[in-house]
Amino acid sequence: MSLAPRRYTAEELEELIACPKTVSEAPRQDLKLDRGHFRNDMRVKSIEGDREFRIFLRRSEDFPENFSIGLVYLPKDGTGEVALLRCNGPHGGYNDAVDPEHPHWEHHVHQATAAMIEAGLRPEKEATESRDFASFEEALEYLLRVTNVRDGLSHFPKIMQRTFQFVEEPPT
Repeated sequence: MSLAPRRYTAEELEELIACPKTVSEAPRQDLKLDRGHFRNDMRVKSIEGDREFRIFLRRSEDFPENFSIGLVYLPKDGTGEVALLRCNGPHGGYNDAVDPEHPHWEHHVHQATAAMIEAGLRPEKEATESRDFASFEEALEYLLRVTNVRDGLSHFPKIMQRTFQFVEEPPT
């Protein structure tokens, strides 16, 4: 049984996101298909070993551009996990609203805020459009970089292997 969610300051949330981390439980080699989404998870911990986190990867089977990759803090005090950062691909409407200006129509990032936690809402409810990634692979690389997972990319050789195709120009 978890305790009531605790309050966090903006500085605490930023520190949790940015603190140096290392992989403590490696992800599976491949994403596993489950109810229409390819999934994978891994555990990371702070370099000091005093804080634990979970990183999740989700990608739609039917719409590969629809993905979610995030960092979740797992406090040891029983107050319940906190989604700190989530990178998403475009997935259109949100709460049945059709607003092409809303960040959900583009690649976007959700980041936990103290105000959302204080209001009793999902910590990472707010979203902002992002030009830092334009694919699942780039979002994974971005998340591992901004969350400071030092050895993260080494656990995803198949995902991070980029394929380039060169098209010959027709003779003029």
